[in-house]
Amino acid sequence: MKLKTFVGIIKSKIDRIGTHSEGLEYYIKLENPNEFGQTELLIRKKVHLWENDPIPQKYLGKKVLLIREPVFVKHAKFEGTSKSESIIYKEIKDIEG
Repeated sequence: MKLKTFVGIIKSKIDRIGTHSEGLEYYIKLENPNEFGQTELLIRKKVHLWENDPIPQKYLGKKVLLIREPVFVKHAKFEGTSKSESIIYKEIKDIEG
């Protein structure tokens, strides 16, 4: 599988509020939109849903280079099917210095 890279800022928000799996979700706000026009991609965690993932957690608010495997998701819409993308990260590097 081809690895891709993105540049952007890591951010988080709490998801699944009020459930047993409530926890942070991590996103990368892209400098440039991807091929589907997305400017923000979900970073899939490598821990349980309710746990903080230590790798993206330490880069919150920082500009990074993210090396990842693509994960494509199809969404059914009234107008047809669209695709979007999320990330399974391989490596995250701080590029702010």
